[in-house]
Amino acid sequence: MLVLVGSTLVGAALAGTTTVHVLDVGQGDAILIEAPDGSHILIDAGKRGPGVVDDLEAMGVDDLELVVASHPHADHIGGMQEVVEAFDIELYIDSGLEHTTKTYRELMLAVESRDIEYKKAVRGQEYDFGELHLDILWPGNVLLRNTRSDLNSNSVVVRAQHGDTCFLFTGDAEEPTERGLLNNGLEPCQVLKVAHHGSDHSTTSAFARAVQPEVALISTGLGNRYKHPGLEALGHLDAEGALVYRTDLWGILSVQTDGKTYEVIDGMPADPDMGWVPKDHLGSTGRTVGPSPDIPRPPRADAPSEDVPAETPAEVEPTEAPNLSGVRPSTGADEDVEDSRRGLIQRIKDWIARRRARRASKE
Repeated sequence: MLVLVGSTLVGAALAGTTTVHVLDVGQGDAILIEAPDGSHILIDAGKRGPGVVDDLEAMGVDDLELVVASHPHADHIGGMQEVVEAFDIELYIDSGLEHTTKTYRELMLAVESRDIEYKKAVRGQEYDFGELHLDILWPGNVLLRNTRSDLNSNSVVVRAQHGDTCFLFTGDAEEPTERGLLNNGLEPCQVLKVAHHGSDHSTTSAFARAVQPEVALISTGLGNRYKHPGLEALGHLDAEGALVYRTDLWGILSVQTDGKTYEVIDGMPADPDMGWVPKDHLGSTGRTVGPSPDIPRPPRADAPSEDVPAETPAEVEPTEAPNLSGVRPSTGADEDVEDSRRGLIQRIKDWIARRRARRASKE
């Protein structure tokens, strides 16, 4: 049980781990945090539909101590009404910036009708769940206006700290947000949930240098019409030696920490020097590795919601997946699957070693 003390939720401090799950919701965001005291925190809920509720129930979630709606675009709050109606929620926070859509209006009516405590997120608020400490870094007391997308630029940005391990959750924050965060004094953070599905409107070189992420998690849809993640954003992450993990290539991504060390327990880094393989390339027992950003990806019928601000879509021609050099394509036979997996894993291990050596040489 948690009690509200000022702007801080305080829970019983129990030894344990923090696990962050970036759910596979296509072109959207939904993140579940399992705190060391047993609390559950949800940041965003993907598009409309029961998918996130089904995922949470399958993961053993029966209530949510804190729900954060980073901003009111449908690819982040589309599934939130179902969440609100399915779970007991102790506290719901958002940026305070209203939207004109039916999705937003019905969601807020559901929050009110369920008698859920609501707060506007403001920089300086703190929430504690055992050994996990959350800081709200954005928005400030005065919302950004007249930006490319005010809804994106006023995204709720959350820093989560468990011992020596830090996670940074950025919603769809864009360059004006990042500039504000830098002006406020942004500290490095090992694990970054990359803003706006890896869009080039976010993750500037200055922001990436300040955060110095070791792991970058990108939630995006395979072959999405926006061509997320963008080449510039990926380049800025690559320049910092970050290992990039993507939901469109792997599925759910999970990172766990005991406060001393952390580990990616579900996911495989996307090597920009390797080709790409679709999710089912290695068969049901295999996993996939990410595409080089300059290799065309197959299109997907993943139409944007009416709530999502339009960006100029690019036509993507269908293309067959190129074979990875030195790795045989799967024929469906078990031995071929295992050979492919071994080859992929060895190349990834070699690549990680090169990245760590490069990072060590910079220090």
